[in-house]
Amino acid sequence: MGLSPFQYLLQQRVERAKQLLKQTDQPIVDIAFECGFSSHSHLSRQFRQVTGMTPKVYRVS
Repeated sequence: MGLSPFQYLLQQRVERAKQLLKQTDQPIVDIAFECGFSSHSHLSRQFRQVTGMTPKVYRVS
């Protein structure tokens, strides 16, 4: 796969967050905890690093 275990896990968590953002109207903070992030800001930082956009922008796009 070419990814470290940490990078793979992060990618999986972000993919799950992407699904929840598009398919539900759950608050982003709840999605963060459900996907294994310690806070909303941690999700936002990692999500932006992987996708190039914030979870909020991704949800409305």
